[in-house]
Amino acid sequence: MDACFAILALVCGYLFVWLVNPLALLAPYSLGVGVTIFAACFYTTALLYMRKQKISPPKSSYGWLGLSMVSALYFALFSNGVLKFFNLFFCMIVTVYWIAAACGSRLEPSLGRFVVPDLLDQLFRIPFSNFTCGPKILRGAAGKSRRSKNALAAVLGILVAIPLVMVVGTLLTRADQTFARMVQEMTAEFGERLLEFLLRLLPAALVGCYFFGMFYGNLQKRFVAVRGKEDVEKAREKRRKLPPAMTVTVLALLTGVYLLFFGAQAATLFSAFAGVRPEGLTYAEYARQGFFELCGVAMINLAVLGGVRLFTVKKGEKPVRPLVVFSVLLSAETLLLIVTALSKMVLYIQQYGLTLLRVYTSWFMVLLFIVFAIVIVAQFRRVNLAKALVLAFSICFLLLCYSNVDGLIARYNIGRYQAGTLDSVDLEALYATPEASLPYVKELYQETDDPALRAEIRNYWGGFGQYDVPFHEQNLEHFLAQENTI
Repeated sequence: MDACFAILALVCGYLFVWLVNPLALLAPYSLGVGVTIFAACFYTTALLYMRKQKISPPKSSYGWLGLSMVSALYFALFSNGVLKFFNLFFCMIVTVYWIAAACGSRLEPSLGRFVVPDLLDQLFRIPFSNFTCGPKILRGAAGKSRRSKNALAAVLGILVAIPLVMVVGTLLTRADQTFARMVQEMTAEFGERLLEFLLRLLPAALVGCYFFGMFYGNLQKRFVAVRGKEDVEKAREKRRKLPPAMTVTVLALLTGVYLLFFGAQAATLFSAFAGVRPEGLTYAEYARQGFFELCGVAMINLAVLGGVRLFTVKKGEKPVRPLVVFSVLLSAETLLLIVTALSKMVLYIQQYGLTLLRVYTSWFMVLLFIVFAIVIVAQFRRVNLAKALVLAFSICFLLLCYSNVDGLIARYNIGRYQAGTLDSVDLEALYATPEASLPYVKELYQETDDPALRAEIRNYWGGFGQYDVPFHEQNLEHFLAQENTI
């Protein structure tokens, strides 16, 4: 049985190299339905192996499986290269964590403060510690099975026959032109495919050994229990704890600085909420003025609060009251900074429309707002902070992916242009996401009477989609684009 699944792991390795193609990370737009197909094969192999090993995954693990499947499905639907890039890593991390949860290999039975050690174990220690198990099992099975010996002999026979066939074939092609033409037609396509297959074999074998090492190590508990929960706890307890008076002082000074900042900006701090910009500044200047600095400040505050929780509060102890008070004040001030930054961005979008950068930036600020809100709640209630933050990020990330950002931008900008609330449409920006933008651009092309705009649209989108793409790189947006050419 192990030998059978070692072969299936090698097949999964080949599918990964072929359908996903690690080099595609350099060009994530080429990732398509192949990722979804590979993921389905991988999940099926893992579930079958668990079943044959009589492993009953806990019900909570199926939530992680569902999350990874939703992530993998994205590649079959949308074309956004940036989100494909990050989604691929997200899908991989969630998948390996699902395997750990399903096999009971986590340091504790639920998502908590050990999530990072668990992920590091699943990504590196367990697969590589069991990396050679697959070849050893296959070699052992081949030595015991008569069929395996016959299969090996047949493979050796093929290898011996290849040079003989090449010599004989060369002589026969010289003897007859008709046979030569037939062989040339056959070998042109076959030779190319054979070369591609051979080039994939070595990386596929390495990836297959990695996959089987992950399966086998978790199911057989091989090198899983090398480092236990107690070891991690001891390492954490060895960390030097900072005096509460020191961290309270740091938080108090930071909150004081932000109060001074709010006092100095009192006249213009909330002007964006009213759609008003300060005199002497354009909308672009006002929106960008201090925006990224405020984002940086929010990240620093998050790091400070994380450090305080990590190095000041001991396990099982309640934080001193001043620490709680100033942590809440700092979080609340950060929320106010985020809201003011978002109000500037909303004003900017109202004037100039949406772009990918503006959407990503707004999403990140909303995510930070949720994180600091969770931090505030955690000061008053017992909250599994790691679980809350992971779930918050997962939900926000998948909502961003499935919102069809590219189509949203095209629909928003073109709709506002048609309504007369936006002076122009940046077609060049929309062409960065042509497949998602095409249906809305086609509608604009059909409705507008502006000859210059129609010519510009034909210049960018004329004949778009009339090109061949390998099936594993395609997705639903690509298919629809081919049906909506201009």
